[in-house]
Amino acid sequence: MKKFASVVFSLILMVSAQNLIQNPGFETWSGSMPEHWEKDDSIFIYQEDIIVHTGNFSARDSLITQTQTSADLYQGRFAVQENTQYTFAFWVYDNDSAGRVRHGIDWYPSGSNWSSDYSVNSTTWQEMSFTATSPSGTDSAFAIIRAYDVAANWDGDAIFCIDDVSFTIPATQPPVINRVWHMPINPGSGISVDVYAKVVDDGVIVADTLFYGINDLNNPTKTTHISASNDTFMFHIPGQAIADTVFYYLEFIDNDGLTTVSDTHAYYVGEAGIYINEILYETSGSDSACFVELYGPGNSSLDDYMLVGVNGFNGNVYASIDLMDNSIPNNGFFVIAQDSGVVNYDLVTGNANMQNGPDNVELRLNNIVIDALGYGALNGWFFTGEWLPASDVQQSHSLGRYPDGYDTDNNCDDFYDYTELTPGEPNLPASAHENEGARLNLPTMTNPIRAGVFFASLIKEFDAYPIIVYNPLGQIIMKVIKPRTTINLPCGVYFLKPENIRYGCLKTVIVK
Repeated sequence: MKKFASVVFSLILMVSAQNLIQNPGFETWSGSMPEHWEKDDSIFIYQEDIIVHTGNFSARDSLITQTQTSADLYQGRFAVQENTQYTFAFWVYDNDSAGRVRHGIDWYPSGSNWSSDYSVNSTTWQEMSFTATSPSGTDSAFAIIRAYDVAANWDGDAIFCIDDVSFTIPATQPPVINRVWHMPINPGSGISVDVYAKVVDDGVIVADTLFYGINDLNNPTKTTHISASNDTFMFHIPGQAIADTVFYYLEFIDNDGLTTVSDTHAYYVGEAGIYINEILYETSGSDSACFVELYGPGNSSLDDYMLVGVNGFNGNVYASIDLMDNSIPNNGFFVIAQDSGVVNYDLVTGNANMQNGPDNVELRLNNIVIDALGYGALNGWFFTGEWLPASDVQQSHSLGRYPDGYDTDNNCDDFYDYTELTPGEPNLPASAHENEGARLNLPTMTNPIRAGVFFASLIKEFDAYPIIVYNPLGQIIMKVIKPRTTINLPCGVYFLKPENIRYGCLKTVIVK
């Protein structure tokens, strides 16, 4: 499935407490549009000098569509900081029962947040405001005010006045939780689970708590981290009984007394033994014959299972495939095909055409993830896979496990780039596919390593360079071209991966 990116417009410097919106009160106009603003074709914008919140003018927003797909007044993109909380607000005069407005933010390169509040019919000005945190890797933002038709007959006619738009950064920032994940993803009975959280703050984290409960969170158990390194906190949940579902969430408090609480996460105890085994998500031209193959014990029921596509841009689900009333054939392979052009298919649905990378596919049991694959160079997108992502492969290549069903909870190590597609059949030995490249005999790492030494002291082989350095979140920290590059990184855990070697990486712990 093809995806397209937008083009970056002009950037402006961000200063604390500065309004990042240009011409926020619509006081200057060029022709028929306020300067620095743009609009969709589904609305008209007029200069209004009677209904004004402050100043001389406001923007009169007239919705003119009966088949609304987009009706946006927007400004962007402007420079912002990653992992930073912003408040987006505007004033609206909405005295038209046929319409309403709300606002949202598109972060770039990935992510979005939208207010859950809509304007209400009123004869007075009302302020619309919400606060959101920019994702890790964000460099710019796109501020959007969207009009909606809510007339009973959807007549495509509604009018609003908008004024005094602001996009600002609060003086103090709460902790930002970039990512939460656990390993193993689907533990067996009695197997303990490690929970990781990547957290940053403009000051210091002074308290952290993991709350977990077995089958519910009515009376959760509390625990604190067992280690913290390079902004990554590690927690521990003891092993539980088979068929239990463990729910957990995290809380962090900083030195400003500000608190951030994560979403609730969950995992199922009892290895299902069913895995995403091979995927083809892009072919030449208009995609056809794409597929996702599952692997597991023959005759296993797929009731209560669902295959889900998760957008790498904003983390939203874009495709769901309900596997109810299906089971895995005797040979262990279940093929979900985009169309009947896929051989050995067991189920045909257009939703099997998953998006190009960077993106994610999850296998869920009762809506709890038991296996996940993320693919694409991880650097600022919503990764929901396991540990580090697999490569984003070329057209008509598939990603596949070898041996079938082999799972280390690390997509980077578990999935190979295949040129020969094998839906419904065993994947070829890893040595047989064309793009594996040479394997490097990586040295045994003696940790910790002191900052200030050369990378050559860790990996001497010249043909192993360039080397990509990842943090525990899976983000790219640096690219090392020459062996005699000094290791000048903050204390913490890192992963070193030779760029021209498809498989294997080194874990290193750096101290001063």
